[in-house]
Amino acid sequence: MSESKKIQVGDEIEAMCGACKDATVHVVEVIKDGKITKVMCKSCLNSHRYRKPVSAGEKKVVKKAGKKSTKKAPAKTKEQRKWSRVMAKVEGEEPQNYDMSGEYKENDVIDHSKFGVGVVSEVIDPTKMSVVFEEGQKTLVHNRDDA
Repeated sequence: MSESKKIQVGDEIEAMCGACKDATVHVVEVIKDGKITKVMCKSCLNSHRYRKPVSAGEKKVVKKAGKKSTKKAPAKTKEQRKWSRVMAKVEGEEPQNYDMSGEYKENDVIDHSKFGVGVVSEVIDPTKMSVVFEEGQKTLVHNRDDA
C-alpha cells in the first residue's frame, strides 16, 4: 500500500503564477487548516496566494461585456514599484508645483511639469536634490536665486 505524503511548508508543488502567467514550480510558504494558502514561485520569486494549476482541458473561458482589449496590462518596472512605495508613504499630501527657486526637503511631494508627481528622496547639496518619479529617479535643481 502506498501512503500519500502530506504536504508541508517548504515542499515544492506546481501552482499558477500570475506574474509568470503559467503553471510553474512553487515552494509552499503557508498552510492554514490543512490547506495551502501561500506559495513562492521559483521562477520569478514572487510570493502570492496558492492557485491550483489549470490543465489544458479545464481552461476557463471568461466573457466580458463591452469593449475587448487585446493589450495586456504592462508589468510594473522597478522604478514604478519604487515610486508606488514612496507615494504610499506620503499618501494624502498635496503636491506643490516644482519651481527651481523653491527650497525643498526630503519627503516633500512635488508636481513637475514634465515628469509628473514625485517625492524628494534626498537633498544632495543646497542646490541639488534627488526626486523619485514614476519613470525613475531624477536629479533636479532647487533653491536657485537666478531662476
